[in-house]
Amino acid sequence: MPASTKFAPKRVVYLWGAGATHAEAQYLGSNISLLMRDSARSGEGITTRILRRTGRKAVSSFSGEAEGSIDIEKLITLLVASGNDPHLKLAEKMRKNYFAELRSSLADARILDNQPLASSLFKMHRNPSFRSRIEALTGIITMNHDGLLQLVSQRVFGALNLGFHFDSQEFRESERTPQILQLHGSFTWRFGMPIKVSRFHRKSQYDDTVWIPPTILKESKNYPFNKLSALAYEMLARQCDVLRVVGTSLTQNDWNVLSLIFNAQRHRELTKGEPFVIELIMPQEAGEQIKKDCAYLKNVIPIGFLSDGRFSEYKTPADIPADSDLMNPFAYWLSEKLEFHRSHFGGHPDAAATIAQVGALA
Repeated sequence: MPASTKFAPKRVVYLWGAGATHAEAQYLGSNISLLMRDSARSGEGITTRILRRTGRKAVSSFSGEAEGSIDIEKLITLLVASGNDPHLKLAEKMRKNYFAELRSSLADARILDNQPLASSLFKMHRNPSFRSRIEALTGIITMNHDGLLQLVSQRVFGALNLGFHFDSQEFRESERTPQILQLHGSFTWRFGMPIKVSRFHRKSQYDDTVWIPPTILKESKNYPFNKLSALAYEMLARQCDVLRVVGTSLTQNDWNVLSLIFNAQRHRELTKGEPFVIELIMPQEAGEQIKKDCAYLKNVIPIGFLSDGRFSEYKTPADIPADSDLMNPFAYWLSEKLEFHRSHFGGHPDAAATIAQVGALA
């Protein structure tokens, strides 16, 4: 490839869900599930552990015989909507137990201080040649409450951009780093003007938290959630060629996010002539389900059909061995992407230097 060849970098936005954090746990060798539901593949989910903390007796009349498959966001929503005082107290207890369970699970999985996959991804996008010639990271939109991406941004970029001014003793604020838009707030945010931001640790407390707790009706009318939603819309509508969805199943419980993506795609289609591409970094079955359930979204590509690596084996998930690297789609995708650019751009001096500097996963 001639050295004078010009690269037109794709502008990339990531939509980050609980499955991305679960992939980190898998990569570190933990068998703790950080997904909400129980599954044959991942084992006991967070919901089951929250119900255990809450007390089976307290929730037995709501869960019946389907405790392992109960949708805790719907249950909390119904309890709050009832207006019944005991129900309201139970909903608040479940919210506190959600906080406590996620805090202890992340600590036990050794993720609070170590996020190797997210760190490698950020390092790839930090590289000057990579971001100017191959892909430019616009930002990350996340529905997670844990604040772990804040740590990765501080570690890799040396600063943090939350989309609003904040006060912190642990993070340096900078508008020059990619935005991390936490649509539902964070366990690490405390009320104030400006909002106070810290890191999430094993002893973090549930008090004055700026967040939208688990619920179906995720209202974003108040600050900072209204501002974050507007910034996310602008990011997708104006600065996105590829939206990579990592570890979120985009169910009806994510209706606010689905609406955001739908409207941003239509905005881009009307103004630019084509909607952005949506790449699904998750198990093939989950990606196919999203494509089926969200037929109103355009250019949706499950992992098995991606072209920047060897992903065709995902098309037949039943044939994937239980001990295969493909069982962790995020880690496998990241490794394949690095190798893809190493082999396809290796002849170009700048691209070769880019891949060499990014390196392999630790």
